[in-house]
Amino acid sequence: MPEALDFAGETWADNPALTFLEGGGPDRTWAQLREDVTRVRSGLQAAGVRHGDRVGVLLDNQLEFPVSWFAIAELGAVIVPMNPKYTRREIEFVMGDAGVTWLIADATMLDSLSVDGALGDVAQARVVVVGDETDEGDRGWLRFVDLLGHEELPRTQVPGVDDLANIQFTSGTTGLPKGCMLTHRYWIAGGVQSAALFDDPQRILADHPFYYLQNQAYFTMALAGGGALHVTRGLSRRKFMGWLVDQRIDFAWIDDGMLDVPRSELDRQLVLKKAPVAALPAELHAELESRFDLVARDWYASTEVGSGTFVPFDRTDLVGSGSMGLVFPNRESKIVDAQLEEVEAGVVGELCLRGDGMMQGYYNRPETNAELFLPGGWFRTGDLVRKNADGLHYYQGRLRDVIRRSGESIASAEVEQQILTMPEVAEVGVVPVPDRERGEDVKAIVVLKPGESATAEQVVDGALKGLSSFKIPRYVEFRAELPMTSSGKVRKAALREEDPFNDSVIDVTGPNKNKYVKTAAERTGHVE
Repeated sequence: MPEALDFAGETWADNPALTFLEGGGPDRTWAQLREDVTRVRSGLQAAGVRHGDRVGVLLDNQLEFPVSWFAIAELGAVIVPMNPKYTRREIEFVMGDAGVTWLIADATMLDSLSVDGALGDVAQARVVVVGDETDEGDRGWLRFVDLLGHEELPRTQVPGVDDLANIQFTSGTTGLPKGCMLTHRYWIAGGVQSAALFDDPQRILADHPFYYLQNQAYFTMALAGGGALHVTRGLSRRKFMGWLVDQRIDFAWIDDGMLDVPRSELDRQLVLKKAPVAALPAELHAELESRFDLVARDWYASTEVGSGTFVPFDRTDLVGSGSMGLVFPNRESKIVDAQLEEVEAGVVGELCLRGDGMMQGYYNRPETNAELFLPGGWFRTGDLVRKNADGLHYYQGRLRDVIRRSGESIASAEVEQQILTMPEVAEVGVVPVPDRERGEDVKAIVVLKPGESATAEQVVDGALKGLSSFKIPRYVEFRAELPMTSSGKVRKAALREEDPFNDSVIDVTGPNKNKYVKTAAERTGHVE
Protein backbone atom coordinates (compact mmCIF):
# COMPACT_ATOMS: atom_id res chain seq x y z
CA MET A 1 0.00 0.00 0.00
CA PRO A 2 2.79 2.54 0.73
CA GLU A 3 4.39 1.78 -2.63
CA ALA A 4 1.05 2.23 -4.40
CA LEU A 5 0.64 5.64 -2.75
CA ASP A 6 4.21 6.55 -3.77
CA PHE A 7 3.30 5.70 -7.37
CA ALA A 8 0.07 7.73 -7.28
CA GLY A 9 1.80 10.70 -5.66
CA GLU A 10 4.39 10.78 -8.42
CA THR A 11 2.27 9.79 -11.43
CA TRP A 12 -0.80 11.93 -10.70
CA ALA A 13 0.78 14.49 -8.38
CA ASP A 14 -1.58 17.36 -9.25
CA ASN A 15 -4.70 15.29 -9.86
CA PRO A 16 -7.46 15.50 -7.23
CA ALA A 17 -7.44 12.55 -4.84
CA LEU A 18 -10.09 13.56 -2.28
CA THR A 19 -12.92 16.06 -2.71
CA PHE A 20 -15.21 16.58 0.29
CA LEU A 21 -18.75 17.52 -0.71
CA GLU A 22 -20.17 18.09 2.78
CA GLY A 23 -17.21 19.09 4.90
CA GLY A 24 -14.77 16.68 6.43
CA GLY A 25 -11.55 18.37 5.53
CA PRO A 26 -9.66 20.25 2.83
CA ASP A 27 -9.52 18.68 -0.62
CA ARG A 28 -6.28 16.92 -1.49
CA THR A 29 -4.27 16.14 -4.61
CA TRP A 30 -2.34 12.87 -4.71
CA ALA A 31 0.93 14.69 -3.96
CA GLN A 32 -0.61 16.51 -0.99
CA LEU A 33 -2.11 13.28 0.32
CA ARG A 34 1.26 11.53 -0.01
CA GLU A 35 2.84 14.29 2.10
CA ASP A 36 0.07 14.14 4.73
CA VAL A 37 0.53 10.39 5.09
CA THR A 38 4.31 10.73 5.34
CA ARG A 39 4.07 13.29 8.14
CA VAL A 40 1.45 11.39 10.13
CA ARG A 41 3.38 8.15 9.71
CA SER A 42 6.49 9.95 10.98
CA GLY A 43 4.58 11.31 13.97
CA LEU A 44 3.15 7.91 14.87
CA GLN A 45 6.57 6.32 14.39
CA ALA A 46 8.14 8.86 16.75
CA ALA A 47 5.34 8.25 19.27
CA GLY A 48 6.15 4.56 19.32
CA VAL A 49 3.70 2.80 16.97
CA ARG A 50 5.41 -0.36 15.74
CA HIS A 51 4.96 -3.12 13.17
CA GLY A 52 1.99 -5.29 14.10
CA ASP A 53 0.43 -2.82 16.57
CA ARG A 54 -3.37 -2.60 16.42
CA VAL A 55 -4.56 0.99 16.02
CA GLY A 56 -8.25 1.70 16.57
CA VAL A 57 -9.70 4.49 14.42
CA LEU A 58 -12.95 6.16 15.46
CA LEU A 59 -13.68 8.78 12.79
CA ASP A 60 -16.41 9.88 10.40
CA ASN A 61 -16.00 10.55 6.67
CA GLN A 62 -13.13 13.00 7.00
CA LEU A 63 -9.62 13.49 5.67
CA GLU A 64 -8.03 12.05 8.79
CA PHE A 65 -9.45 8.59 8.09
CA PRO A 66 -7.64 7.75 4.81
CA VAL A 67 -4.53 9.57 6.03
CA SER A 68 -4.51 7.51 9.25
CA TRP A 69 -5.22 4.29 7.36
CA PHE A 70 -2.24 4.63 5.04
CA ALA A 71 0.06 6.04 7.73
CA ILE A 72 -0.72 3.01 9.90
CA ALA A 73 -0.22 0.66 6.93
CA GLU A 74 3.13 2.28 6.10
CA LEU A 75 4.38 1.34 9.57
CA GLY A 76 3.30 -2.25 9.12
CA ALA A 77 0.72 -1.67 11.85
CA VAL A 78 -2.93 -2.67 11.56
CA ILE A 79 -5.96 -0.38 11.48
CA VAL A 80 -9.09 -1.44 13.36
CA PRO A 81 -11.87 0.83 12.00
CA MET A 82 -14.81 1.36 14.35
CA ASN A 83 -18.32 2.62 13.74
CA PRO A 84 -18.87 6.00 15.47
CA LYS A 85 -22.49 4.94 16.04
CA TYR A 86 -21.34 2.20 18.39
CA THR A 87 -21.97 2.46 22.11
CA ARG A 88 -19.00 2.42 24.48
CA ARG A 89 -19.73 -1.23 25.24
CA GLU A 90 -19.57 -2.12 21.55
CA ILE A 91 -16.39 -0.10 20.99
CA GLU A 92 -14.66 -1.65 23.98
CA PHE A 93 -15.66 -5.12 22.75
CA VAL A 94 -14.05 -4.48 19.34
CA MET A 95 -10.94 -2.93 20.88
CA GLY A 96 -10.52 -5.77 23.35
CA ASP A 97 -11.18 -8.47 20.77
CA ALA A 98 -8.65 -7.05 18.30
CA GLY A 99 -6.04 -6.16 20.92
CA VAL A 100 -6.06 -2.44 20.18
CA THR A 101 -3.21 -0.58 21.92
CA TRP A 102 -3.41 2.79 20.12
CA LEU A 103 -6.44 4.93 19.27
CA ILE A 104 -7.10 7.78 16.82
CA ALA A 105 -10.47 9.35 17.53
CA ASP A 106 -12.60 12.44 17.06
CA ALA A 107 -12.48 14.79 20.05
CA THR A 108 -16.26 14.95 20.42
CA MET A 109 -16.55 11.17 20.37
CA LEU A 110 -13.78 10.84 22.95
CA ASP A 111 -15.46 13.33 25.25
CA SER A 112 -18.73 11.39 25.15
CA LEU A 113 -17.31 7.85 25.27
CA SER A 114 -14.10 7.95 27.29
CA VAL A 115 -13.74 7.60 31.05
CA ASP A 116 -11.17 10.05 32.43
CA GLY A 117 -9.77 10.44 28.93
CA ALA A 118 -9.27 6.70 28.30
CA LEU A 119 -11.24 4.24 26.20
CA GLY A 120 -10.89 0.50 26.62
CA ASP A 121 -7.41 -0.58 27.65
CA VAL A 122 -5.63 2.14 25.64
CA ALA A 123 -3.53 4.42 27.82
CA GLN A 124 -4.11 8.16 27.49
CA ALA A 125 -0.59 8.66 26.15
CA ARG A 126 -1.53 6.41 23.20
CA VAL A 127 -4.68 8.33 22.23
CA VAL A 128 -4.51 10.69 19.25
CA VAL A 129 -7.30 13.27 19.23
CA VAL A 130 -8.70 14.72 16.00
CA GLY A 131 -10.57 18.00 15.71
CA ASP A 132 -9.44 19.73 18.90
CA GLU A 133 -6.46 22.04 18.45
CA THR A 134 -6.36 23.18 22.07
CA ASP A 135 -3.61 21.99 24.39
CA GLU A 136 -4.47 18.42 25.39
CA GLY A 137 -1.42 18.01 27.62
CA ASP A 138 -3.45 17.88 30.82
CA ARG A 139 -5.21 14.76 29.61
CA GLY A 140 -2.12 13.23 28.06
CA TRP A 141 -3.56 12.95 24.56
CA LEU A 142 -1.54 13.37 21.40
CA ARG A 143 -2.95 15.76 18.77
CA PHE A 144 -3.46 14.79 15.14
CA VAL A 145 -2.65 18.35 14.06
CA ASP A 146 0.81 17.90 15.59
CA LEU A 147 1.32 14.68 13.65
CA LEU A 148 0.52 16.54 10.43
CA GLY A 149 3.27 19.01 11.28
CA HIS A 150 5.88 16.39 12.17
CA GLU A 151 9.19 16.36 10.33
CA GLU A 152 9.63 13.53 7.85
CA LEU A 153 11.43 10.50 9.26
CA PRO A 154 12.90 7.66 7.16
CA ARG A 155 10.82 4.53 6.95
CA THR A 156 12.15 1.89 9.29
CA GLN A 157 9.40 -0.74 9.16
CA VAL A 158 8.40 -1.80 5.67
CA PRO A 159 5.34 -4.09 5.50
CA GLY A 160 5.16 -7.15 3.28
CA VAL A 161 2.41 -7.71 0.73
CA ASP A 162 0.82 -10.43 2.87
CA ASP A 163 1.11 -8.51 6.15
CA LEU A 164 -2.14 -7.44 7.80
CA ALA A 165 -3.41 -3.97 6.94
CA ASN A 166 -6.90 -4.16 8.52
CA ILE A 167 -8.83 -6.05 11.14
CA GLN A 168 -12.17 -5.13 9.63
CA PHE A 169 -15.14 -5.99 11.81
CA THR A 170 -18.26 -7.27 10.13
CA SER A 171 -21.55 -8.94 11.03
CA GLY A 172 -21.20 -11.18 8.01
CA THR A 173 -21.88 -14.31 10.07
CA THR A 174 -24.06 -15.11 13.04
CA GLY A 175 -23.14 -13.98 16.53
CA LEU A 176 -21.08 -11.01 17.67
CA PRO A 177 -19.04 -8.97 15.15
CA LYS A 178 -15.85 -10.66 13.93
CA GLY A 179 -12.65 -9.09 12.65
CA CYS A 180 -11.70 -9.98 9.08
CA MET A 181 -7.93 -10.11 8.61
CA LEU A 182 -7.26 -8.16 5.41
CA THR A 183 -3.78 -7.86 3.89
CA HIS A 184 -2.02 -5.33 1.68
CA ARG A 185 -2.51 -7.80 -1.18
CA TYR A 186 -6.28 -7.84 -0.53
CA TRP A 187 -6.56 -4.07 -1.00
CA ILE A 188 -4.19 -3.61 -3.93
CA ALA A 189 -5.57 -6.54 -5.92
CA GLY A 190 -9.11 -5.31 -5.38
CA GLY A 191 -8.25 -1.75 -6.33
CA VAL A 192 -6.43 -2.74 -9.52
CA GLN A 193 -9.22 -5.06 -10.64
CA SER A 194 -11.97 -2.54 -9.91
CA ALA A 195 -10.19 0.30 -11.70
CA ALA A 196 -9.55 -1.88 -14.75
CA LEU A 197 -13.12 -3.20 -14.80
CA PHE A 198 -14.60 0.31 -14.86
CA ASP A 199 -12.03 1.92 -17.18
CA ASP A 200 -10.16 3.88 -14.48
CA PRO A 201 -13.02 6.08 -13.23
CA GLN A 202 -11.92 9.62 -12.36
CA ARG A 203 -14.86 10.88 -10.28
CA ILE A 204 -15.94 8.21 -7.77
CA LEU A 205 -18.88 8.82 -5.44
CA ALA A 206 -17.81 7.74 -1.95
CA ASP A 207 -21.17 7.92 -0.17
CA HIS A 208 -20.67 5.08 2.28
CA PRO A 209 -18.97 5.26 5.70
CA PHE A 210 -15.16 5.05 5.64
CA TYR A 211 -15.15 2.64 8.57
CA TYR A 212 -16.87 0.05 6.36
CA LEU A 213 -15.51 -1.73 3.33
CA GLN A 214 -17.00 0.33 0.50
CA ASN A 215 -15.25 3.67 0.80
CA GLN A 216 -11.94 1.98 1.54
CA ALA A 217 -12.39 -0.16 -1.60
CA TYR A 218 -13.30 2.95 -3.62
CA PHE A 219 -10.12 4.62 -2.36
CA THR A 220 -7.92 1.78 -3.61
CA MET A 221 -9.76 1.95 -6.95
CA ALA A 222 -8.91 5.64 -7.19
CA LEU A 223 -5.35 4.86 -6.10
CA ALA A 224 -4.94 2.37 -8.95
CA GLY A 225 -6.38 4.63 -11.66
CA GLY A 226 -5.51 8.16 -10.56
CA GLY A 227 -9.13 9.12 -9.92
CA ALA A 228 -10.67 11.12 -7.10
CA LEU A 229 -13.08 10.22 -4.34
CA HIS A 230 -16.00 12.62 -3.96
CA VAL A 231 -16.73 12.05 -0.30
CA THR A 232 -20.11 12.69 1.32
CA ARG A 233 -21.18 12.42 4.94
CA GLY A 234 -22.99 9.20 4.10
CA LEU A 235 -25.83 7.71 2.08
CA SER A 236 -28.71 9.97 1.06
CA ARG A 237 -31.53 9.02 -1.27
CA ARG A 238 -32.61 12.66 -1.51
CA LYS A 239 -29.19 14.00 -2.54
CA PHE A 240 -28.02 11.09 -4.69
CA MET A 241 -29.10 12.30 -8.14
CA GLY A 242 -27.80 15.79 -7.41
CA TRP A 243 -24.39 14.36 -6.56
CA LEU A 244 -24.31 12.32 -9.77
CA VAL A 245 -25.20 15.31 -11.96
CA ASP A 246 -23.43 18.19 -10.21
CA GLN A 247 -20.16 16.32 -9.64
CA ARG A 248 -20.19 14.53 -13.02
CA ILE A 249 -19.70 11.21 -11.25
CA ASP A 250 -18.47 8.36 -13.47
CA PHE A 251 -18.56 5.61 -10.81
CA ALA A 252 -21.23 5.00 -8.19
CA TRP A 253 -23.04 1.98 -6.77
CA ILE A 254 -26.69 2.27 -7.76
CA ASP A 255 -29.98 0.50 -7.11
CA ASP A 256 -33.59 0.51 -8.24
CA GLY A 257 -34.36 3.37 -5.84
CA MET A 258 -33.25 5.71 -8.64
CA LEU A 259 -36.53 4.85 -10.38
CA ASP A 260 -38.42 6.56 -7.55
CA VAL A 261 -36.90 9.93 -8.47
CA PRO A 262 -39.31 12.10 -10.55
CA ARG A 263 -38.42 11.99 -14.24
CA SER A 264 -36.54 14.97 -15.67
CA GLU A 265 -34.31 15.95 -18.57
CA LEU A 266 -31.32 15.11 -16.37
CA ASP A 267 -32.10 11.38 -16.45
CA ARG A 268 -30.19 10.83 -19.68
CA GLN A 269 -27.43 13.36 -19.02
CA LEU A 270 -25.47 11.35 -16.49
CA VAL A 271 -21.75 10.95 -17.05
CA LEU A 272 -22.17 7.62 -15.25
CA LYS A 273 -22.36 4.94 -17.98
CA LYS A 274 -21.24 1.74 -16.21
CA ALA A 275 -22.47 1.00 -12.71
CA PRO A 276 -22.44 -1.95 -10.31
CA VAL A 277 -25.62 -3.21 -8.65
CA ALA A 278 -26.47 -5.99 -6.22
CA ALA A 279 -29.62 -8.11 -6.18
CA LEU A 280 -31.42 -5.74 -8.54
CA PRO A 281 -35.04 -6.88 -9.05
CA ALA A 282 -35.04 -8.62 -12.41
CA GLU A 283 -38.18 -6.87 -13.61
CA LEU A 284 -36.62 -3.41 -13.06
CA HIS A 285 -33.19 -4.01 -14.61
CA ALA A 286 -34.00 -3.06 -18.22
CA GLU A 287 -36.07 -0.07 -17.10
CA LEU A 288 -33.20 1.29 -15.00
CA GLU A 289 -30.73 1.00 -17.87
CA SER A 290 -33.11 2.52 -20.42
CA ARG A 291 -34.24 5.49 -18.33
CA PHE A 292 -30.74 6.59 -17.29
CA ASP A 293 -28.85 5.51 -20.42
CA LEU A 294 -26.34 3.33 -18.60
CA VAL A 295 -25.23 -0.28 -18.21
CA ALA A 296 -25.89 -1.85 -14.80
CA ARG A 297 -24.22 -5.13 -13.91
CA ASP A 298 -24.47 -7.29 -10.81
CA TRP A 299 -21.32 -7.41 -8.65
CA TYR A 300 -21.09 -9.92 -5.80
CA ALA A 301 -18.57 -8.92 -3.14
CA SER A 302 -18.08 -9.12 0.61
CA THR A 303 -15.56 -8.11 3.25
CA GLU A 304 -14.42 -11.70 3.55
CA VAL A 305 -13.79 -12.51 -0.12
CA GLY A 306 -13.41 -9.10 -1.74
CA SER A 307 -14.73 -9.36 -5.29
CA GLY A 308 -16.44 -12.65 -6.09
CA THR A 309 -18.52 -12.52 -9.28
CA PHE A 310 -19.50 -9.99 -11.93
CA VAL A 311 -21.79 -9.97 -14.97
CA PRO A 312 -19.76 -8.98 -18.06
CA PHE A 313 -20.76 -5.67 -19.64
CA ASP A 314 -21.31 -7.29 -23.05
CA ARG A 315 -23.76 -9.90 -21.72
CA THR A 316 -26.95 -8.02 -22.57
CA ASP A 317 -28.69 -11.38 -22.67
CA LEU A 318 -28.40 -11.52 -18.88
CA VAL A 319 -30.25 -8.25 -18.26
CA GLY A 320 -33.26 -9.10 -16.12
CA SER A 321 -32.12 -12.69 -15.61
CA GLY A 322 -31.15 -12.27 -11.97
CA SER A 323 -27.67 -13.63 -12.65
CA MET A 324 -24.77 -12.50 -10.47
CA GLY A 325 -22.34 -13.45 -13.22
CA LEU A 326 -19.04 -15.26 -13.50
CA VAL A 327 -16.17 -15.45 -11.02
CA PHE A 328 -13.35 -12.91 -11.19
CA PRO A 329 -10.13 -14.13 -12.84
CA ASN A 330 -8.49 -14.78 -9.45
CA ARG A 331 -11.48 -16.64 -7.99
CA GLU A 332 -12.86 -20.17 -8.21
CA SER A 333 -16.31 -21.19 -7.03
CA LYS A 334 -18.13 -24.34 -6.08
CA ILE A 335 -21.57 -25.03 -4.63
CA VAL A 336 -21.89 -27.47 -1.73
CA ASP A 337 -24.79 -29.17 0.04
CA ALA A 338 -25.46 -29.46 3.78
CA GLN A 339 -22.83 -32.24 3.99
CA LEU A 340 -20.31 -29.87 2.31
CA GLU A 341 -20.17 -32.04 -0.80
CA GLU A 342 -20.06 -30.32 -4.20
CA VAL A 343 -23.38 -30.50 -6.04
CA GLU A 344 -24.13 -30.84 -9.74
CA ALA A 345 -24.69 -27.82 -11.98
CA GLY A 346 -28.10 -26.22 -11.45
CA VAL A 347 -28.55 -27.43 -7.86
CA VAL A 348 -28.93 -24.81 -5.13
CA GLY A 349 -26.38 -24.91 -2.32
CA GLU A 350 -23.91 -22.81 -0.38
CA LEU A 351 -21.47 -20.76 -2.44
CA CYS A 352 -17.80 -21.39 -1.63
CA LEU A 353 -14.99 -19.26 -3.05
CA ARG A 354 -11.22 -19.41 -3.04
CA GLY A 355 -8.40 -17.47 -4.65
CA ASP A 356 -5.67 -14.89 -4.24
CA GLY A 357 -6.20 -11.85 -2.01
CA MET A 358 -9.12 -12.98 0.16
CA MET A 359 -9.18 -12.46 3.92
CA GLN A 360 -6.79 -14.60 5.97
CA GLY A 361 -9.60 -15.51 8.35
CA TYR A 362 -11.40 -14.05 11.34
CA TYR A 363 -9.06 -12.70 14.00
CA ASN A 364 -9.11 -14.62 17.26
CA ARG A 365 -11.81 -17.03 15.99
CA PRO A 366 -10.11 -20.41 15.42
CA GLU A 367 -13.33 -22.41 15.83
CA THR A 368 -15.22 -20.22 13.34
CA ASN A 369 -12.34 -20.41 10.87
CA ALA A 370 -12.26 -24.20 11.18
CA GLU A 371 -15.98 -24.30 10.38
CA LEU A 372 -16.00 -21.84 7.48
CA PHE A 373 -12.73 -22.69 5.71
CA LEU A 374 -12.81 -26.03 3.94
CA PRO A 375 -9.76 -28.05 2.82
CA GLY A 376 -8.12 -26.49 -0.21
CA GLY A 377 -8.71 -22.91 0.88
CA TRP A 378 -12.44 -22.78 0.14
CA PHE A 379 -14.41 -20.20 2.14
CA ARG A 380 -18.08 -20.83 2.87
CA THR A 381 -19.87 -17.55 2.09
CA GLY A 382 -23.17 -18.42 3.78
CA ASP A 383 -25.08 -17.48 0.60
CA LEU A 384 -27.36 -19.90 -1.23
CA VAL A 385 -26.54 -19.88 -4.93
CA ARG A 386 -27.31 -21.87 -8.06
CA LYS A 387 -24.48 -22.27 -10.61
CA ASN A 388 -25.28 -23.50 -14.09
CA ALA A 389 -23.09 -25.49 -16.47
CA ASP A 390 -21.81 -22.27 -18.09
CA GLY A 391 -20.47 -20.98 -14.77
CA LEU A 392 -23.16 -18.36 -14.27
CA HIS A 393 -24.28 -17.85 -10.67
CA TYR A 394 -27.81 -17.04 -9.44
CA TYR A 395 -28.42 -15.80 -5.93
CA GLN A 396 -31.14 -17.70 -4.03
CA GLY A 397 -30.94 -16.38 -0.47
CA ARG A 398 -28.90 -16.31 2.74
CA LEU A 399 -27.87 -19.27 4.81
CA ARG A 400 -26.71 -17.08 7.69
CA ASP A 401 -28.67 -14.73 9.84
CA VAL A 402 -27.80 -11.14 8.90
CA ILE A 403 -29.95 -8.08 8.22
CA ARG A 404 -28.76 -5.39 5.77
CA ARG A 405 -30.31 -2.05 6.77
CA SER A 406 -29.25 1.11 4.86
CA GLY A 407 -25.82 -0.36 4.18
CA GLU A 408 -25.30 -1.53 7.78
CA SER A 409 -24.84 -5.24 8.54
CA ILE A 410 -26.73 -6.34 11.66
CA ALA A 411 -26.29 -9.79 13.16
CA SER A 412 -29.70 -11.00 14.34
CA ALA A 413 -28.02 -12.98 17.12
CA GLU A 414 -26.49 -9.81 18.61
CA VAL A 415 -29.90 -8.08 18.77
CA GLU A 416 -31.48 -11.22 20.23
CA GLN A 417 -28.80 -11.48 22.91
CA GLN A 418 -29.47 -7.92 24.03
CA ILE A 419 -33.28 -8.29 24.13
CA LEU A 420 -32.88 -11.52 26.11
CA THR A 421 -31.21 -9.54 28.90
CA MET A 422 -34.69 -8.17 29.70
CA PRO A 423 -36.06 -10.17 32.67
CA GLU A 424 -39.53 -10.27 31.10
CA VAL A 425 -38.40 -11.98 27.87
CA ALA A 426 -38.37 -15.77 27.47
CA GLU A 427 -37.60 -16.10 23.74
CA VAL A 428 -36.99 -13.74 20.82
CA GLY A 429 -36.44 -14.14 17.12
CA VAL A 430 -35.03 -11.23 15.10
CA VAL A 431 -35.60 -11.33 11.35
CA PRO A 432 -35.32 -8.98 8.36
CA VAL A 433 -38.39 -7.45 6.76
CA PRO A 434 -38.41 -5.69 3.37
CA ASP A 435 -38.15 -1.92 3.24
CA ARG A 436 -38.24 0.15 0.06
CA GLU A 437 -35.81 2.80 1.29
CA ARG A 438 -33.46 0.80 3.51
CA GLY A 439 -33.46 -2.54 1.70
CA GLU A 440 -34.32 -4.35 4.93
CA ASP A 441 -35.42 -3.40 8.42
CA VAL A 442 -35.36 -5.17 11.78
CA LYS A 443 -38.27 -7.04 13.35
CA ALA A 444 -38.23 -8.64 16.80
CA ILE A 445 -40.76 -11.38 17.60
CA VAL A 446 -40.95 -11.66 21.37
CA VAL A 447 -42.30 -14.32 23.76
CA LEU A 448 -42.74 -13.10 27.35
CA LYS A 449 -42.29 -15.23 30.43
CA PRO A 450 -45.50 -16.46 32.10
CA GLY A 451 -47.11 -13.70 34.13
CA GLU A 452 -44.83 -10.98 32.72
CA SER A 453 -45.84 -8.00 30.60
CA ALA A 454 -43.93 -5.58 28.40
CA THR A 455 -44.65 -3.03 25.70
CA ALA A 456 -42.97 -2.52 22.34
CA GLU A 457 -41.48 0.65 23.81
CA GLN A 458 -39.85 -1.35 26.60
CA VAL A 459 -38.40 -3.83 24.09
CA VAL A 460 -36.86 -0.94 22.16
CA ASP A 461 -35.54 0.63 25.36
CA GLY A 462 -34.04 -2.70 26.38
CA ALA A 463 -32.26 -3.01 23.05
CA LEU A 464 -30.98 0.57 23.26
CA LYS A 465 -29.21 -0.19 26.55
CA GLY A 466 -26.53 -2.15 24.74
CA LEU A 467 -26.84 -1.56 21.00
CA SER A 468 -26.31 1.23 18.52
CA SER A 469 -29.48 2.90 17.28
CA PHE A 470 -29.15 1.43 13.77
CA LYS A 471 -29.52 -2.09 15.22
CA ILE A 472 -32.75 -1.35 17.12
CA PRO A 473 -35.91 -3.11 15.87
CA ARG A 474 -38.41 -0.98 14.01
CA TYR A 475 -41.06 -3.68 14.30
CA VAL A 476 -42.07 -5.62 17.41
CA GLU A 477 -44.51 -8.51 17.60
CA PHE A 478 -45.58 -10.39 20.75
CA ARG A 479 -46.49 -14.08 20.56
CA ALA A 480 -47.28 -16.92 22.91
CA GLU A 481 -44.63 -19.15 21.31
CA LEU A 482 -42.09 -19.38 18.49
CA PRO A 483 -41.44 -22.27 16.10
CA MET A 484 -38.50 -24.31 17.42
CA THR A 485 -36.07 -26.80 15.93
CA SER A 486 -35.55 -30.28 17.37
CA SER A 487 -32.43 -28.96 19.12
CA GLY A 488 -34.43 -26.26 20.92
CA LYS A 489 -33.42 -23.26 18.81
CA VAL A 490 -35.78 -20.74 17.24
CA ARG A 491 -36.58 -21.87 13.71
CA LYS A 492 -35.66 -18.65 11.92
CA ALA A 493 -36.33 -20.01 8.43
CA ALA A 494 -40.00 -20.44 9.33
CA LEU A 495 -40.21 -16.88 10.68
CA ARG A 496 -38.64 -15.44 7.52
CA GLU A 497 -41.17 -17.25 5.34
CA GLU A 498 -44.15 -15.66 7.11
CA ASP A 499 -46.02 -12.50 6.15
CA PRO A 500 -43.73 -9.90 7.78
CA PHE A 501 -46.58 -7.43 8.37
CA ASN A 502 -49.45 -9.27 10.02
CA ASP A 503 -52.04 -7.53 12.18
CA SER A 504 -50.06 -8.10 15.39
CA VAL A 505 -46.94 -6.25 14.23
CA ILE A 506 -46.25 -2.92 15.94
CA ASP A 507 -44.29 -0.26 14.05
CA VAL A 508 -42.38 1.89 16.53
CA THR A 509 -41.79 4.76 14.07
CA GLY A 510 -43.94 7.27 12.25
CA PRO A 511 -46.34 9.98 13.47
CA ASN A 512 -47.81 7.72 16.16
CA LYS A 513 -44.50 6.39 17.45
CA ASN A 514 -45.06 7.70 20.98
CA LYS A 515 -48.18 5.55 21.22
CA TYR A 516 -46.55 2.61 19.40
CA VAL A 517 -49.54 2.24 17.11
CA LYS A 518 -49.14 0.62 13.72
CA THR A 519 -50.91 1.40 10.47
CA ALA A 520 -50.38 0.02 6.99
CA ALA A 521 -49.09 3.41 5.83
CA GLU A 522 -46.56 3.58 8.65
CA ARG A 523 -45.32 0.07 7.95
CA THR A 524 -44.41 0.88 4.37
CA GLY A 525 -43.66 4.60 4.57
CA HIS A 526 -40.22 6.18 4.62
CA VAL A 527 -39.03 7.71 7.88
CA GLU A 528 -36.09 10.13 7.71
